[in-house]
Amino acid sequence: MKKLLVVLLTLSSTGAFAAKYGSAGCGLGSMIFEGDQTWWKQSLASITNGTGFQSIAITAGTSNCDSPAPLKADAQAFVEANRVALSNDIARGNGETIVGLSKVYGCANSSEFGQALKANYATIFPDADAAAPAVTHGINTVAATTCNTHI
Repeated sequence: MKKLLVVLLTLSSTGAFAAKYGSAGCGLGSMIFEGDQTWWKQSLASITNGTGFQSIAITAGTSNCDSPAPLKADAQAFVEANRVALSNDIARGNGETIVGLSKVYGCANSSEFGQALKANYATIFPDADAAAPAVTHGINTVAATTCNTHI
């Protein structure tokens, strides 16, 4: 009996703290039991989401589950970790690090982003020893216009 209670509590609390749709979070339950955020609607939505529908919705980006926000805080860490390869790829206007960087910034078109970075190479890398914060600032400026990202 205790195991059953633990399982039921676990299933009913899978989406806790998802503020946009109440404590049940996004998923099929948020669509079926939408409207006011009464406790009983949130409980039923949470149970519906806990049956696996929420995981599917998050993975597929459906049922009110938006895609995750860009990883803006990791931009400088990405620049520091990939500095040499990034410099080479920006000089060419394409490459794996530009594709990765475009994901960090949430850019839809990595080739357009790469060409914009290439056009601003001298500003982004004014010299071989430019500090990572300065390089990141230059990339932020390009991303703001190319990717509609404001960092």
